[in-house]
Amino acid sequence: MAWGRKQEPSEAFAAEEQNRADGLAKRIGEITSTPQHPSTGSLPHYQAAYQNASGNAAANTRQP
Repeated sequence: MAWGRKQEPSEAFAAEEQNRADGLAKRIGEITSTPQHPSTGSLPHYQAAYQNASGNAAANTRQP
């Protein structure tokens, strides 16, 4: 992206990122609800990926 140019929202990208966020939220729920889950150590990475995906979805959704 060139400096000073505003990028237009991309609804298709927003939908993909929302789908990714939904999947990550489900996975986070599985990890946190299962004692001794083998992915417990990776939970912060899943949470960071969720924040990234949901932020991308919000940033690329047309606002009224």
